[in-house]
Amino acid sequence: MSTLGPRLWTILLLLLSIVVLLIVQLVLRRRKGPAPEIRPLAAFQDLRDELAQAAESGRAIHVALGSGGLTGEDAGVSLAALRVVDGLVDNAVSYRVPLIVSVGDPTLLPLAQDALRRAYERRGLAELYNPGWVRFVAPSPLAYAAGAAIITADPAVATNIVAGSFGAEATLLADAGIRRELAQVAAVTTPGAAGALYAATDRLAVGEELFAAGALISSERRYLAGLFTQDVLRVVLVVAILVSAVVALVSG
Repeated sequence: MSTLGPRLWTILLLLLSIVVLLIVQLVLRRRKGPAPEIRPLAAFQDLRDELAQAAESGRAIHVALGSGGLTGEDAGVSLAALRVVDGLVDNAVSYRVPLIVSVGDPTLLPLAQDALRRAYERRGLAELYNPGWVRFVAPSPLAYAAGAAIITADPAVATNIVAGSFGAEATLLADAGIRRELAQVAAVTTPGAAGALYAATDRLAVGEELFAAGALISSERRYLAGLFTQDVLRVVLVVAILVSAVVALVSG
């Protein structure tokens, strides 16, 4: 019983914190005025400039979403990568910059196509949408990276964005971008991918930063509110763990 009390107390504290944070998120999403301030992510801060430069040169931006899909252990990473596309696509349509999206899993193909199609429809430019801009390359990580590197090497591409489920095979994409001296932005979660991309770009987001990228790119209140809530919840969890440890130490 000496350890049951602190555990129950900690669980109740966590449940209460989650309820409060959900209420805060709903209030932030409905509230008018400035969006909540959140931590910056340097890797994605200058993407508007990249879009403007691509528009001036008449070239496209390549977004490589990796080999993850919606049915495996990388589903969360793949959804976060799709959020990057969602955050980019409206600005890309405004600048008339094509987004070439490459995927290594067929489950991402219709979702990426739908994100692009809806963006063009929102702008009243449905006739300009090209479903061929979203390409399923290959089902294996190495074959996908090799095919995506070919897209990166295309002179029609101005910027290379790598976001999603990657391993060391990301070296192929990084090398293709280096050879063309492209601006490269990356957000990955595995040590192999981070090591492969570290030498290729100083605009590298690692780990949980990938899950924040879409919200920061889009700057939409609903996404920023969710990200702000996650940051606060992370602090609450750390405090709850420390309090639980102290209570268990005192009572034991």
